[in-house]
Amino acid sequence: MERMSKNILSLTSYEAFDFFMKSEQFHSFELPEYFDFNRVLSWVKENIGDKKYEDCLNDVKPDELPNVNLDILLNKDGHYAVRPLILANPFLYYFLAREVCCPSGWEAILQCFKAYTVPNLTSCALPVIPEKVEPFHKSATIFNWWNAMEQRSIELSLEYRYMFVTDITNCYGCIIPQSIEWALACKNTKHENDKNRQLAANIQKYLRALQHGHNIGIPQGSALFDFVGEIVLGYSDLLLHEALQRKKIKDYEIIRYRDDYRVFCNDKDTLEQISYILQSVLESLNFRMNSQKTKISDTIVIDSIKPDKLFYIYNTPIFNKKGVDFDSFEKHLIYILMYGRQFPNGGQLKNLLSDLDKRIENRLQSKESQSKNRENWEDVDLGEAENTSKKENVFSNLKKYNSSEFIPGGSIRAMSAVATQIALENVTVSHYALRVISRMVDSLKDMKEKRDIISKVYDKLCKQHNSDYNQLWLQNITYTQDKKRKKSPYTLRLCKLVMGNIDDPLWNNEWIKPELSDDLPCQSIVNKETLKKVTPIIVFRETRAYKEHIF
Repeated sequence: MERMSKNILSLTSYEAFDFFMKSEQFHSFELPEYFDFNRVLSWVKENIGDKKYEDCLNDVKPDELPNVNLDILLNKDGHYAVRPLILANPFLYYFLAREVCCPSGWEAILQCFKAYTVPNLTSCALPVIPEKVEPFHKSATIFNWWNAMEQRSIELSLEYRYMFVTDITNCYGCIIPQSIEWALACKNTKHENDKNRQLAANIQKYLRALQHGHNIGIPQGSALFDFVGEIVLGYSDLLLHEALQRKKIKDYEIIRYRDDYRVFCNDKDTLEQISYILQSVLESLNFRMNSQKTKISDTIVIDSIKPDKLFYIYNTPIFNKKGVDFDSFEKHLIYILMYGRQFPNGGQLKNLLSDLDKRIENRLQSKESQSKNRENWEDVDLGEAENTSKKENVFSNLKKYNSSEFIPGGSIRAMSAVATQIALENVTVSHYALRVISRMVDSLKDMKEKRDIISKVYDKLCKQHNSDYNQLWLQNITYTQDKKRKKSPYTLRLCKLVMGNIDDPLWNNEWIKPELSDDLPCQSIVNKETLKKVTPIIVFRETRAYKEHIF
């Protein structure tokens, strides 16, 4: 099996530029399937072309303006932990991608990565080239991590007795501009040169503009930003290798995936020495080890696997692919909720929620086949039909429940409450929890009940601070109703664009000359044909649900 996936360093400068200028690389996080930034990015590319950055500026710099990017803040735990993502200003994104991928700049960067490639240390975090159609979100990236990080770690247990594990606290947020200059100059290494000062200065300039003039940190949310981060982290690999050479340390192996390190050695004292040298290298670049995730292990096989995945494997008698021991969906949901509290935002939560969603779908399809008179809830407007025979016809044959209709294990209202709590506490999988809610609620026939449940889900998820990401996915559920009522509760600018509101621009482009920015086709970001097919049940862009398979 090939150890490393084909990564971006295998591309020419023009191919790398095309890679970064695709919608799926412009944002590295999942969005509803009707969002597509390709036309906007192509328009910027054609309109700006080879024009110099300074010649495109208006009377003010982007550093000095608010809302230059579209910021999406993720409340990670339902309380105070926040992860900032951005949909970058497409003009600034273009200038940065053009700088990185111009022939001379790309050749300089390739030479740097050639120097960063050192014995006994493997970096496996460069952006990988996906298949034309990925079976699930970032499948190539996930497979690359599993193959190069987890599988390789387990293999190394045959050769080494001990493993040191650590990561960097707030890695991207701590990157200082000088470190980009040092990295491109390979400063204080045997490869040191003074050729790439202008390249480093331009990258720093665009990063500063993308961050409202801030000098520290780099943005998060695209493959391009990940690649810039990897320039600095690759440089740290070179510094670490040469520091270990000076100490004449040879019997070791290191694997790094972005800011996660695994160091293997047969001698515990030597391993501790390596850990202190690594700490010193990271400190010199303004990085800090995460003490809560730092340890030395002598059980490499077990500690090579993520704790949430290990727990998932260990508990297969409770939940497995061939069958489910839970006799109700509510018990299943509560299990997922408690699992998420033990392993917040873990990748296995996607597995669990996908499997539950499939169970519910199969159950509802079986139920629906017994009754073919189901009404499409989005076609009923109770406000208009309040005194009509249509309303009477819709609800005349419904069973009378005090709350919502039941499916195995409890009411849909109760199960929606549990799924909402899962979404609240695990933002990276909130859209999977919302898909479960959307499927259950869509099965109801009582329109008032549907609206009331979704309204309460909205209040729970969106009336807290930094709930932008949840707004995007809740709108996917309520769009058909919002359109009929010509009213939408969502405040995020991207959500307003879905409803056809073009008066509130996605990005503040006052810094660029009007003749270069006025006709930016923002409306094309929402694919109208895909939007027409939207139903109250969330459908993901990829061809099927997230599955880890063997990885």
